[in-house]
Amino acid sequence: MNEIKNKLQKNLKHKRKWAKRNQIECYRLYDKEIPQYPYLIDIYKDKVLVYDRRIDKIDANKPENYDQMIEALSELFEINPNEIIIKKRIIQTKEQKYEKLDSTKNRFVIQEGPAKALVNLHDYLDTGLFLDHRPMRFKMSKLAASKNMLNLFSYTSMVSVHAALAGATTTNIDMSNTYLQWSKDNFIANEIELTKHSFIRADVFTYLKEYKGDKFDLIFLDPPTFSNSKKMENTLDIERDQKELITGCMNALTDDGLLIFSNNKRGFRLEQEILDIYNVKDITKVTIPEDFKDNKIHVCFEIRKKLKS
Repeated sequence: MNEIKNKLQKNLKHKRKWAKRNQIECYRLYDKEIPQYPYLIDIYKDKVLVYDRRIDKIDANKPENYDQMIEALSELFEINPNEIIIKKRIIQTKEQKYEKLDSTKNRFVIQEGPAKALVNLHDYLDTGLFLDHRPMRFKMSKLAASKNMLNLFSYTSMVSVHAALAGATTTNIDMSNTYLQWSKDNFIANEIELTKHSFIRADVFTYLKEYKGDKFDLIFLDPPTFSNSKKMENTLDIERDQKELITGCMNALTDDGLLIFSNNKRGFRLEQEILDIYNVKDITKVTIPEDFKDNKIHVCFEIRKKLKS
């Protein structure tokens, strides 16, 4: 008990100050740092969210050291243990990641630097905000000023919100009407005029194949590792399909434009052909948040066209 409480106390003291200094209201407090306590603990304003990462244990409903962890959190935050939100997070497909758990629609606003985000800690396994992409959202604020940006697999489009606040015009593509509406709600929460932005329900593969409009200055491509959604023409496997997705993006990109490609597949490698055809820079290290211990949470690349001499 003292071990986990001391660790949480130490983390909180540092991260609370760091978060306040950076105007961040949600952050990772604890990242499986003690083997006997294999949890992820995230803070959303005054709410505590715990992901149980244990897999196939004998008693899945009573994880090892669970009671000690809950007691430490309730004492540290002076809340009732019942107020701590617990979610199981086993190895899963990306489709399950977005699976709806219930329908309380319990959304609230958090601050992230210059932007506001609507999050929901109850209705879905994920919250509406991928904390590991916070540095990318802040980076987008600097990259996207006055740019025409395309956001593929846009989820709740918070990358686009940061870009739009910096003056970008955005096009957001997702297959889910729920997430496209959530995206619009995020824009509205930030008082961004919707008429300058597009929210399109489409299969990304089909969209890229059929796109004939003006080329984009900036594209953000953050696909799932795997998807077998019925809404897609085919399954998606990021290792297998990387060339098709990247090629489609580069065809829709201006000659001096930038593609930022990210995914969460551990051990992911770009195909040699992609490395040969384009200028590629691995920026993974600078896109891992300070509050994350897991430096393999995602990979991220800047990809540009090679200028003809």
